[in-house]
Amino acid sequence: MMLLAAFGTLLSRYSRQDDIAIGTPIANRNRAEIEGLIGFFVNTLVIRSNLGGNPSFTELLKRVREVTLEAYTHQDIPFEQLVDELKVERHLNR
Repeated sequence: MMLLAAFGTLLSRYSRQDDIAIGTPIANRNRAEIEGLIGFFVNTLVIRSNLGGNPSFTELLKRVREVTLEAYTHQDIPFEQLVDELKVERHLNR
């Protein structure tokens, strides 16, 4: 989580944005019945970090930890379904 916080800080500084979303792959093998199966079960998990208020790195680590653990609880939702439900406008140039 320390690397995620550091990467979020780097992206925030370069983009001059306080609200950063980072997509990361997750194995999505959290059920015992599929642990032994062979196959591609990877899903994309979006970790959103808010760096507003100029937090200390310790405070940022706490925020990232909370958001990451909360995101893990929702890892069963496919990323494409999430995008469809939110009706996110997509641009080919981004």
